[in-house]
Amino acid sequence: MSRPSVAVIGAGAFGVRHLAAYRSLGVPVAALVEPDPATRARVAAQYRVPQAYADVAALLADTTPDAASVCVPGPAHRAVAVALLDAGVPVLVEKPLATTVADATAIVATAGRTGVLCQPGHLLRHSPPHRALHDAIRAGRLGDVLAVSSRRDRPRTLSRLFPREHPALLTAVHDIDLALWYAGAPVVEVRAAARTRPGSATPVLVWAELRHANDVVSSIRNSYLLPENTPHHTSDLVEVYGTDGVAHVDLGHPTLLVQGEPTEAPDWLLSPVDGGGALAAELRHFLSRIDGTAPTAVVPLADGLHVVQVAEAVAGSADSGGAVRRLP
Repeated sequence: MSRPSVAVIGAGAFGVRHLAAYRSLGVPVAALVEPDPATRARVAAQYRVPQAYADVAALLADTTPDAASVCVPGPAHRAVAVALLDAGVPVLVEKPLATTVADATAIVATAGRTGVLCQPGHLLRHSPPHRALHDAIRAGRLGDVLAVSSRRDRPRTLSRLFPREHPALLTAVHDIDLALWYAGAPVVEVRAAARTRPGSATPVLVWAELRHANDVVSSIRNSYLLPENTPHHTSDLVEVYGTDGVAHVDLGHPTLLVQGEPTEAPDWLLSPVDGGGALAAELRHFLSRIDGTAPTAVVPLADGLHVVQVAEAVAGSADSGGAVRRLP
């Protein structure tokens, strides 16, 4: 597939990042789907997308793209992904795969029934430092993994932008996925706590402890407590403890930090606004999975489902005062 016909579904902040990343790869986006007319017209013009549609039904009535990035809000993932898979369109579904286990299971079942590729969009598995840490673990440089610890702090803005989405299913999915990847085993037990602050309908602090099938333990801490203008990625930390050593990836030291009004730290690593970075690597892998040049998935679909199962268990444990939730 030398020049695939790609569609981007959703023209929000991350849909725009996908458009820029495809452009950085030299892959033209043939279609954009966005329900808001003004946003649809503006983004299609900015990125020179020749066809724009209000919904997926209109897209599929007109054309069948070779691939699609699903960048709509999480609660809409099931309807959009299932429609595209049923039409034979391979999809990359931004994280999380869905916001409920039932929806994620339906997506997985549709992919299995149709035999069409569905790739969960877990970006950090394509980040060079996170991949290097994974490679060091698998090479045995830390000995046997004993524990994984991660911290992810975000500005209070997220409580306002996502008033009904639990942090476990919004930001903590990154850390759950890294825990699965580094531990090398599924999660079998979850215990979590959450705290709120005045004016927030959902938690602003989630603290979870996971036990994996191989007895690795993982600790996950997510907060929405930083000042409103804090850059999103400047406190992220993941640590891995092994019998022979300790390693970490620390994004708390940005390449560029402008401490003005507002403070700015451009993301040069994961999803830079002009394309490239780990997002471009993820899309390159997605396209290579479609044309067969990458036979092995970096993020197996089963892992995408399991992340949602664990995240739902984290939210459930926190809501029930820290009761242990066990996963089969």
